Amino acid sequence: QVRDAFYRHLGGVSFSGTPLPTLMVKLSRVLVRHPSLAWIFGGWAMRMVHRTGLLALVRHRVRPVTFVMHSFMDAAEVTPAWEALQRGESVDDPRLAATQERLRACSYAMAHPETGELVPACVQHSVLDPTENHQLRRLLPLTVKTGRPATRPRAGHDA
Repeated sequence: QVRDAFYRHLGGVSFSGTPLPTLMVKLSRVLVRHPSLAWIFGGWAMRMVHRTGLLALVRHRVRPVTFVMHSFMDAAEVTPAWEALQRGESVDDPRLAATQERLRACSYAMAHPETGELVPACVQHSVLDPTENHQLRRLLPLTVKTGRPATRPRAGHDA
């Protein structure tokens, strides 16, 4: 319930990089519109204090943790999709169009070491620095999927 309420009402609020006074105003606005959130989050806070102990919370600082799931894109699709985006073009191929959409929505950007331009990480590794990408492939070899599930012999049968 707490997680669902958080995503429903606070999912669009940026907690990192927002000045504290601005963040407090944003949170206050949400609480004015949805006063039941005070009970939901207050109850969660009380349970957390009970579980961890007040002394531990006072003695140690809070350490927020963020988990991100990343789904890598194929370099063969990133290159033409990115080049078309740089020219301001949309592509007709459905796979490349999906790649362009993912590149536009990417929140994992990094600065190119030579130009400082912010680009999606997949672009940095597969388009702008293919040598590093090739070295990573040797360092972290990936198994190629054939599209067929692996079959195992049943118990009592030889392979």
